[in-house]
Amino acid sequence: MFDFINYTTIKNYFSSIIKSYKAIIIGLIGGYLGTVIGLPLPWLLGSLSLNLCFAFTKFKIEFPTKLLNPVFLIVGIILGGTLNVSLLYKIHLWIFSSIAMIFCTIISTILAGYYFFKICKFSKFISVLAALPGAFVPISAALLEFGKSKDDKKVLIPQATRVIFIVSFVPIFFINNLGFSEITGYNFSNVYDYKYFLEIIFLLSICFLFANLLKKFNIPSPALIGAMALSGLFYTFEIIDARFPDTFINIAFVFLGTALGTRLNGLKLNELFYFIFHGLIVSAILVIVAMTTAYVLTYAGFDFIPTFLSFAPGGIHEMVVISVAYKIDPIFVSYHHFLRIFLIVIFLPLLLSKFRQSN
Repeated sequence: MFDFINYTTIKNYFSSIIKSYKAIIIGLIGGYLGTVIGLPLPWLLGSLSLNLCFAFTKFKIEFPTKLLNPVFLIVGIILGGTLNVSLLYKIHLWIFSSIAMIFCTIISTILAGYYFFKICKFSKFISVLAALPGAFVPISAALLEFGKSKDDKKVLIPQATRVIFIVSFVPIFFINNLGFSEITGYNFSNVYDYKYFLEIIFLLSICFLFANLLKKFNIPSPALIGAMALSGLFYTFEIIDARFPDTFINIAFVFLGTALGTRLNGLKLNELFYFIFHGLIVSAILVIVAMTTAYVLTYAGFDFIPTFLSFAPGGIHEMVVISVAYKIDPIFVSYHHFLRIFLIVIFLPLLLSKFRQSN
């Protein structure tokens, strides 16, 4: 997946960008529209949605997967950047909730996967991929890395539906139970001095080298897993403080969303509605499992509302933003979401290898 950088590699990469300008422009417009209408993960889901619209037309757009090689690395670093040093002083208090998160992830996957298998008649492996309760971005990135399949739509559309449903439901739930609180952004403040740029260059370089090392040992999805684990370690121990600016993250998400949208060429409108409908039902199942787990944890001394927010399988950034708005510990929320995502990312390559064998 990753080759060491040289002039030819850079030239071919930018040549591919130029050839894919139509898809990228559509993705940028879709991402902007996503922010206007308030979509969760707007630059990802917006670019995906608008490119998906062109799947129903005769307008030909292409986006080569090799353009995403740096994106996999960036996505891993973004996920690792949700952690910070305060985790070291609190994690021992969350042993029961960590164990509960493992069981919640397994139970959610089994129930949702069983629904897709029995009701939608998906294969077992596709059912599991469509059912995974979280990690939409890593799942999307990994699907793209493993090559195109005719059944990608059975995974991507239910997963995207889950994100939109959960991120829409949770704020309504909080407003009904705790009243309205203004939900604003939750961003790390960067000081763009020489230290910041040195840290970003160092982080990209060390994660790039680590990804290539993992690749030599045949570790699947080396960029995603390596960057997520290594950056999480660096941020937790405050070896590095610099985070990517929002603009940089948004561009990475536009590339990812554009690749996903163009991948669904040939999708029929009735298929789209079918997968959305069943995605909504499964999303409701996942919410019930998260609520049940949060309620059980109240007997171990955990408060229901913060725990439900930590277990709701929506976007990690959106859940953390809500926690800040309602004065809930954002590290408690981000840690549990990170734990679920990391569990899924570790087992995802194995599932995807089986997925590809079944096609």
